[in-house]
Amino acid sequence: MDYDEKYVGSRADFLKFMQEVMKKMSSRSLTVEDGVIELPDDVELEYKIKFDEDEEESKLSIKVCWPKPGAEKAEDEEE
Repeated sequence: MDYDEKYVGSRADFLKFMQEVMKKMSSRSLTVEDGVIELPDDVELEYKIKFDEDEEESKLSIKVCWPKPGAEKAEDEEE
């Protein structure tokens, strides 16, 4: 299931937005479409930053991934 929120603003608006996101992540109160996003303490996070550029636009993406609880156990059982 994907959740998505979109914002438009100035550079200053974006930097303020990112500060708020970081604050909410550290206090475990970040929400996206009313779903609470909590970074787990007990697994390794995979994170990366990506920059793409073409003739029309530039894109900066920050991505964080982690396994769901029990996902590793389910993979072991399948093998």
